[in-house]
Amino acid sequence: MSRHRQQGIKRWEVLLALAISAAIALVVGVMVNKRIGSAMNEQVDNDFRRISMALHQYKLDNNRYPSTEQGLIALFEKPTTAPLTPLWRGPYINRQTLIYDPWNNTYLYESSAAPPGFTVSTLGADGVSGGEELNEDKALRFQSDENYFD
Repeated sequence: MSRHRQQGIKRWEVLLALAISAAIALVVGVMVNKRIGSAMNEQVDNDFRRISMALHQYKLDNNRYPSTEQGLIALFEKPTTAPLTPLWRGPYINRQTLIYDPWNNTYLYESSAAPPGFTVSTLGADGVSGGEELNEDKALRFQSDENYFD
């Protein structure tokens, strides 16, 4: 009877398997990160549309947009600071969380009375002005009869 010696896995085979696994994980990670960034941008665009419609409805009921001081919370709760809104028929948004961007930062809001308009913006994932990809700033501006996205 011949003796058969059992051989284990060689070190280079383990390293090769780890290298292949790491390369696959890197590719999948990049693809997932891009998809997450795309989903976040889509959510911001959808939020801008919903907030814009709510602001226009607010203006129809109250003859003005909420002041900068009242902020977007005026779409969810009746403002208690001037200018008061006796004809407030809200809430104009169905949930208070809509005033937060996907990174849980409050959307920035500014309004102007003459000509009537508003700006709603987000500073992106990093919360700092400027940046690219997930950190990119986005804004919706509406002024009189103009409406555009940045």
